[in-house]
Amino acid sequence: MIAEAKTFKEIYDGLDHIPPKTKWIKRIAEVTMRSENAVRMWLNGRQTPEPLVQNIIAKELGVPVEGLFPSKND
Repeated sequence: MIAEAKTFKEIYDGLDHIPPKTKWIKRIAEVTMRSENAVRMWLNGRQTPEPLVQNIIAKELGVPVEGLFPSKND
């Protein structure tokens, strides 16, 4: 059975507690060459990373890129 795809925010919310979440944000910032603040903006929906960065995130997390950042119209 295939697991249901999760959004970027759902993956973050599934982390256990604050220190792993902080490390996770730092790692995403490192692999995307963006600031930790940018990652937080993606998490709260204020910004969406460009498609190339979305592909980098998907590869890092080992998940399909489709659905990671659903549009507000979805």
